[in-house]
Amino acid sequence: MLIMFRIQLAIAAVILNIGLVHATPKAVRGSFDLRHIDTPQKFILKTNGEWEFYWNKMLHSDDFRKSEIRPDCYGKVPSYWTDYKESIVKTEKYGYATYRLNVILPKDFREPLGFDIPVFDSSYELYLNGKMVASNGKPGKNEATTRPEYKRNLVKFLPQSDTVEIIINVANYHHRRGGFWLPLRMGTYPVLLRSATNIWAAEWAIITVLIGFSLFFLFFFILSPKDKMMLFISLTTAALAMRPLFTSHYLIQNFINLDWNWIVKFEYIGLFLIIIGWSWFIVNFYPSKLMRVVTWINTGIYPIAIILTLILPVRIFSYSTYAFYPCMFFLISYQLYKSLIGALNKNYVDLMYFAAFGILLFGGIHDIRVAGGKGDSSAGYLLTYLIVVFVLSQAAILLYRWIHAFNEKEKLQKELEFMNRNLEILVNERTQELKTRNEEIEKQNSQIALQNKQLSDTISLKNRIFSLIAHDLRSPVVNILYMLNLLKEKEYKEKYDEFANSSIRYAQMVISLLENMLVWGRGQEDKIKYSPAKYELSDIVLTNLSIFKETADNKDVSITFTQTGKTIAYCDKDLLDIIIRNILSNAVKYTYRGGRIHILLKDRTDENEGILLKICDNGMGMPESRRLSILTSAEIESTPGTEKEKGTGFGLKLCHDLVKINNGTISVESHEGEGTCFSIILPVE
Repeated sequence: MLIMFRIQLAIAAVILNIGLVHATPKAVRGSFDLRHIDTPQKFILKTNGEWEFYWNKMLHSDDFRKSEIRPDCYGKVPSYWTDYKESIVKTEKYGYATYRLNVILPKDFREPLGFDIPVFDSSYELYLNGKMVASNGKPGKNEATTRPEYKRNLVKFLPQSDTVEIIINVANYHHRRGGFWLPLRMGTYPVLLRSATNIWAAEWAIITVLIGFSLFFLFFFILSPKDKMMLFISLTTAALAMRPLFTSHYLIQNFINLDWNWIVKFEYIGLFLIIIGWSWFIVNFYPSKLMRVVTWINTGIYPIAIILTLILPVRIFSYSTYAFYPCMFFLISYQLYKSLIGALNKNYVDLMYFAAFGILLFGGIHDIRVAGGKGDSSAGYLLTYLIVVFVLSQAAILLYRWIHAFNEKEKLQKELEFMNRNLEILVNERTQELKTRNEEIEKQNSQIALQNKQLSDTISLKNRIFSLIAHDLRSPVVNILYMLNLLKEKEYKEKYDEFANSSIRYAQMVISLLENMLVWGRGQEDKIKYSPAKYELSDIVLTNLSIFKETADNKDVSITFTQTGKTIAYCDKDLLDIIIRNILSNAVKYTYRGGRIHILLKDRTDENEGILLKICDNGMGMPESRRLSILTSAEIESTPGTEKEKGTGFGLKLCHDLVKINNGTISVESHEGEGTCFSIILPVE
């Protein structure tokens, strides 16, 4: 009953705190106007907004009365001063500064005010109307004169006028961050005191509850030592229970006056212990190869981090939060993913875990924002509060699992008694049943493997066709449409022949691509029609050369053609057209502007080699690894041309197949940056 009462108290404290804190008013350019608040006799407000900020100055009320001092900027509160990009001076993580805010009270308001003052990194002195009312440590103008300290302060102040001047001198030479990173709350003193007391009591309640559940899980581990998950959740819960002692309201100060350095060290050590315990808990609950690797990495790294935390100064080891929070986010995200899969499979235990892990993820993101000076929550870190929800759900799940395990044990006991009486019959029946099932499974696995292969092949074929359509069809068709639209304009009528010729060439490109696609598609099904005859190759080359002349001229690429001897080959003309067009297209595409392409036709029958067709360019070439695989690799890879021309990547593979169908051979020579030569030898008979 005591534990449940404390849980209710914790929840009530958080709700009360949220309910009394309003989003408005905000501090604007160093002024906090409270004249229009709804309930001036009972309010709590966060003094968030724009405070006057004076970098590397320790100012007091007298300084502002003596002369007019302009702020370096109006700094956003809460946030670290290194975030003040609009400041006229450059702020750094180490230094000192003055924050100033003028509070305008409702007319004739003389009720006692309360100020709930958070900690600053790493020391401060707070003045109200010129009188110092609170401090942490000793702020100074250098490291030697500065003493850091963490301790929450709640002060009572009786206003004597309708304005309250708040001046805070802050210094930081010991932490990686400096400034005003948590909200300062103000309000009517009785209400603020009650709120602060409730939050303080809530944190003690959280500690008590977590310690109680840590012992609860440890008790179950002692009863069942094989269940290592209970041990790890017990250790993690114990580490979480210790965390409120060294964060938010720093409850450890109620027992001993602990040095600032050790408060920060214990805070970080607690975080590292939580990560280690949580990792082992997850790997036992949702085991996987990835999670086991991550867990062993954490187990190796974070003990080293603990040792470094003990020996290094705060300004160095405090950067470890940049590694801690991503790790925590990964762990919670992994749990969410695994529990979501289980929940989708109608596993109610996983559904409970998914809800609990979602709450933890929210708390983790909130705490990361608070640690980075981005959070507006006056309660500080919330993850410790929200972990209670998870612990309660874990306890409920644990009881469910134990009850379920007990029922299963009784069921198994009855089955064991039955099996002992009918062992031989059952063994034979089960053996036959397992054999039948195994045969069915093997048959199903074979069918699935065959279906997967067929599906993979089909998808691969479709992807290649889609790639072709997306990259190669669009450009020429768009160009044709563009020129046809231009011909509708009067000023372009005189260019009719030029546009018509260009449209014809683009149409030929589309037809060439469609031919490639159709031939390749038939090749996938071994249905390519091969109709050979004797043809003069020079006629075929010149015909295809005319198709690419304009494209080559546009890139200032010169094309030369040399023929030696009789060049009549025995081949399929349509397939050879496709081969030549693809190679010429690539030659133009990968030749730099102003380059050259040379085509050679040579009779090599005296060398028993047939007719040689050689197409060379002095373009970009290709590396050796690419040259070896470009014709035969199963992978389709497209490389942009010298002027970002696109392609499909399977034209040369199609050429390889078509040359082979024509009983010829094709080879490629290339050097990166020097150019490429394709050599095709075709038979004469």
